[in-house]
Amino acid sequence: MVLDTVVYRIRLTVAVNVISKRNFKAHWVAPTLRELKRRKVIEDDHNGGPKIFHRSTFLEWNYDAEIFAFSNRLGEKFNDLSLRAALTHKSYIERETARLSDIGVESNLQFQDNEALSQKGGELLSKFINGYLRAVFTQVPEELIRAMHDFLTSNPTLETVARHIGLGDLMLCADFPCKTETYVKSFKAIVAALAESSGEERARIFVQDLVVTQLYGQDVNELWNPVDPVGNLTAILKREGKAEPEFRLIRQAGSNSILGVYYVGLYSDKNFISEGAGESLEVAKEMAAREALKKFFRTEDSMRALPFGRQLKNIQSKIAQLENQPNIPLSEWISEKVMSAVH
Repeated sequence: MVLDTVVYRIRLTVAVNVISKRNFKAHWVAPTLRELKRRKVIEDDHNGGPKIFHRSTFLEWNYDAEIFAFSNRLGEKFNDLSLRAALTHKSYIERETARLSDIGVESNLQFQDNEALSQKGGELLSKFINGYLRAVFTQVPEELIRAMHDFLTSNPTLETVARHIGLGDLMLCADFPCKTETYVKSFKAIVAALAESSGEERARIFVQDLVVTQLYGQDVNELWNPVDPVGNLTAILKREGKAEPEFRLIRQAGSNSILGVYYVGLYSDKNFISEGAGESLEVAKEMAAREALKKFFRTEDSMRALPFGRQLKNIQSKIAQLENQPNIPLSEWISEKVMSAVH
């Protein structure tokens, strides 16, 4: 009881000694802030969005430190000259040469652009990606390998990777914000610079970790659109020594409405292979044929997750061997050939 009384008196004393204070702002502050915001919105609309400033315009910018941080951020060892060349676009050299000429200064810039490195990096990138895809997707025809390769080497994919590793702040180029082509060219040059600095093995793992991982979240079957799924399936079954596909209507719903759906089963030699659904019988047949091709190529929705990182340690030599060895084309695809090629 005594302790509670003492605590109450201490709290009361503290409360009494606190001096309340209110903060007042001048009446012109709020209207001024609103007017500044209004002008900023008008300026952004006129310029097509907020103006973006390059990191090199900041006071604390240090290009040498940024280059060093970039290498360590990626966990890779680059030759300094190769890395700087990979990040230098020819437009930057042309702009600086013209600027010096305009002010009467002799231009003798000791810069190397990334044209040669970009060409070499594009070849290495394509080779590394093909090797991975052929080692992992052993059952698929070369046409599907080519479709996945084209997706991974497309400009949008490579630009996304280049942006996420911070190339936009390091590239020396005349255009800012940088164009898609500039991002792609610089990233390919980075791959070539890494191969020159640390060897092709490190460059191969670099591409696997940053580029091939863009397949996550993608349905690989959607990347390839065969012209005639039913015809392709019929040809494969014929080469397999099986009967032509037979389609049977399993069930249907809403056939008299615009929301009708049909389920078709696909059989061969009276054995069920797959089924498909669509808004018409023709679409349902095509979807059933696509599902059957997925089973043949082992690219079903339930396929195992793609291996990366440590899971690839034991098959890196196999990946290197398959870089220049294409899979069986669709016109010759047969399970017996695929199994013999795998083993």
